[in-house]
Amino acid sequence: MNKQTLATLIDRYLDGSATDAEKRLLDAYYDSMRQQPAPVPDAGQEEMLRREMLAKVYANTGIEAPATPVRRLWVRRAAAAAAVVVMAGAAWWMLVPGKPEIATVVKPAVVPQPGKDVATLTLANGQVVVLGDSAGEIPASQGGAAIALGGDALTYKDEGAADAAPVFNTLKTPTGGKFRLTLSDGTKVWLNAASSIRYPARFTGNERKVAVSGEAYFEVNKSEAYPFVVDVNGKATVRVLGTAFNVSAYTDDPRIVTTLITGKVQFAAGGAPVILRPAQQAVSGADGHVTVQPADVGAATAWKDGYFRFNGADIKTIMRQLERWYNIETDYQGSVQHLFVADIPRDAQLAEILKLLEMTGRVHFATSGNRVTVKP
Repeated sequence: MNKQTLATLIDRYLDGSATDAEKRLLDAYYDSMRQQPAPVPDAGQEEMLRREMLAKVYANTGIEAPATPVRRLWVRRAAAAAAVVVMAGAAWWMLVPGKPEIATVVKPAVVPQPGKDVATLTLANGQVVVLGDSAGEIPASQGGAAIALGGDALTYKDEGAADAAPVFNTLKTPTGGKFRLTLSDGTKVWLNAASSIRYPARFTGNERKVAVSGEAYFEVNKSEAYPFVVDVNGKATVRVLGTAFNVSAYTDDPRIVTTLITGKVQFAAGGAPVILRPAQQAVSGADGHVTVQPADVGAATAWKDGYFRFNGADIKTIMRQLERWYNIETDYQGSVQHLFVADIPRDAQLAEILKLLEMTGRVHFATSGNRVTVKP
């Protein structure tokens, strides 16, 4: 963040035009400047502390302070002040004066990098094609459907060949990868890291059925005559007519979590099926028991929009997501008993994210290549 951008943010805070996210951004910084816990001051003392904080902000950035009197700052006191708050598109840790620099790694090859658009396509004949920066050659058609590759998306289009024998393809993302897919019926699928989907090149019969593992977001093209069915790891099924939903079913998580965004779906995991309404999610445990609960839709689908969103997440939940996206391994020394709240862009460097989490004072990290050790 350059000086002019920082100056603009501070001015917006002072003139009352800052958004709630921008206010939280500088509130967190204000608290960090005070460092030591102290009794809540009276109004006069609070005003002096705020003025001192702003003076330090300008002093540490070289920005010329405004000549006009400083307005009274809006400061929200929260009972749980140890949460991490990050504004979308800008991280507050960049505002901290004298912030520790991230050490330069001698061998860049061992520095974990954010994931990218990469996947493999396995054709019906077993041929494997790499998709991404150095994409291989894909066939023009498969089983009565035309295939096109463009950037981070693979698209199938039904050519209407009713006599074509059904053939199945599999799209798979590695750890540190993501990709998009449009099926022959127009249904759109986003694949998260370390995930896969098996699907017919062209749908036939009286239903549209695919199989997924890992995490995928679906926007199903509506067809009342042909229900859309998702087989989840062979352990559960999601049946829909036309809707948007997210399925998370990683092998390192005993749960299968289906979150409904719009429409209506039926979820079953061995027992009686349940019906989900928008903003609900079905959670199936290792024993197959299904619980329906309110869903944090934003947190469930943030990955599709390029963010990590943690809303009261424990450190192991956070590290599982970082492992898949940055292709790292995690060790734990001791127990971290803290829940974190953060919105973090998925294109951020891993070192920046770890430094941000450390600023809560509740967790510490040691890194060596692609291995991260978590300590209280």
